[in-house]
Amino acid sequence: MSYSYEIRDFDAAGRIGRFKLGSKVLDTPNLFPVVSPFANLISPKDLFERFKAQSIFTNAYILYKNQDKNQEILDKGLHKHLEFPGIIATDSGAFQDYMYAGAVKVKPEEIEPFQEQIGSDCPVILDIPVQTTDSLEEAERKINITLQRARENIARRIRKDTAWFGPIHGSIYPQLLKKSAIEMSKLDFGIYAIGGVVKTFIDYRFDLDVAILLEVKKWLRADRPLHMFGLGLPAFFSLAVACGADLFDSAAYILYAKDERYFTLTGTKNLKDLHEFPCHCPVCTSYTVNELRKEDKATRIKAIAEHNLFHSFSEIRTIRNAIKEGTLWDLVEQRVHAHPKFVKALNIVKKNPENFLNLLNLNQSRGQMILSSFSLYRAHFHRFRNKVANYRIPEIKNHLFLIPELNLPSIQSRSVKNWIKTLKQRIDWKSTQICIVSNVLGLIPLEFAEIYPASQHEGTLNPIHNLEVREVLMKSIIPFLKKNLQDNMTISILIPDVFINEYNEIEEFSSDTHLISLFDDIITTHFPSIKISILNEIRMK
Repeated sequence: MSYSYEIRDFDAAGRIGRFKLGSKVLDTPNLFPVVSPFANLISPKDLFERFKAQSIFTNAYILYKNQDKNQEILDKGLHKHLEFPGIIATDSGAFQDYMYAGAVKVKPEEIEPFQEQIGSDCPVILDIPVQTTDSLEEAERKINITLQRARENIARRIRKDTAWFGPIHGSIYPQLLKKSAIEMSKLDFGIYAIGGVVKTFIDYRFDLDVAILLEVKKWLRADRPLHMFGLGLPAFFSLAVACGADLFDSAAYILYAKDERYFTLTGTKNLKDLHEFPCHCPVCTSYTVNELRKEDKATRIKAIAEHNLFHSFSEIRTIRNAIKEGTLWDLVEQRVHAHPKFVKALNIVKKNPENFLNLLNLNQSRGQMILSSFSLYRAHFHRFRNKVANYRIPEIKNHLFLIPELNLPSIQSRSVKNWIKTLKQRIDWKSTQICIVSNVLGLIPLEFAEIYPASQHEGTLNPIHNLEVREVLMKSIIPFLKKNLQDNMTISILIPDVFINEYNEIEEFSSDTHLISLFDDIITTHFPSIKISILNEIRMK
């Protein structure tokens, strides 16, 4: 086997990896710019030298059908023809077949050996993509043909220095995605790729693309990169990486440029709608908007395409940095607000927490940022709340004392520290269970106060007016109380009038935005025999 894939770091389901194919290297996450086999506004040589692209994608089917050129390319090889020394992937024609409903007339035993003969590093088998409009029976028929072709491809291979793409299909059918992923995982492919998602992407059905990605990740072997065919919009990269994608190919940089559409962090903008360029790439520092508008059409297209590439690669590097820092979800929450359809796609993640719980980086030390109600669903928070829900306090403890989390997490607040210090001197400490009440984590038993991320989060939410937040928190609070509250217990709830904030200033406590104000109702509803006392301060005796 001439290829290897080494995972070097991870956050959420995103991975920093190094894919090696002989002497060639591809760092993941990464992007394959799509190029024509013949004429390009931005040459493959320029992609390598100027844009530092490690890989490109081109179309072997177009080469194969061009009788005037294919012998020349067979003689000199694809790398010399394109003047690109990095990794070159080639499509077999299946994409054209998918997009143009059966227009491709070629056999696997023709196009697959041809890709080896021209020197493709990462060829794609001639698969049959599943359409969203396919019936279950038709979709399964296509998957079975693709799996059979994959097995035949392995038996037919001659070269040992390639890493073939193994396409995975199933579209809207989770059971077929499972079957395809499991069966393809049994076969020797260097890169696995999710196909049949371009049309859903064009239709902005990002939620379906995320659902497909999460389903495939559940069943696919983890020791190979996972590619998503045709998903080249930078605003989607961070969410897709957080859900497990490693690689993308993009013709969007040039296709959007032909419509004079310019990539930004907040979505695509038409050149005619821009007043200034919000970017400092070489293109955007060479022209003003008005200057570029005055150029001829070809110049405008090339300039915008170059900017779109710089922007795309910048986003890939930003994602890799975020994985290293442990802030990938922060980046996702910032990026998805570029479009409501991205927000809708992010909501799919909430329904699949199990996809992330077994991928947690437990060596993480950077604090979790609370940026929106989605932050509540991050796997570190989910794992912590599960731990609390299953915690049993010692039997000797018959007094539960609830203290609000303030403007600093867990026991970091000066007021919380003072309250706990005072309680140690005032009450029977051995028989008292202290819990911090957090708008993000629910209950934090004092014993858990230093466990990540109890003391390593910043920001808050409002569970009083946000029913979704409250519902999530109750899923750990109610089981904890049911497991631990006995009839002989008493409960004290501290709802202070004021507290000392991080700037050593006296600040009013807003009980109408804090979860602790609900505890009287919670306990009265579920545990009517428990005695409750409400305090607004803790004094020394």
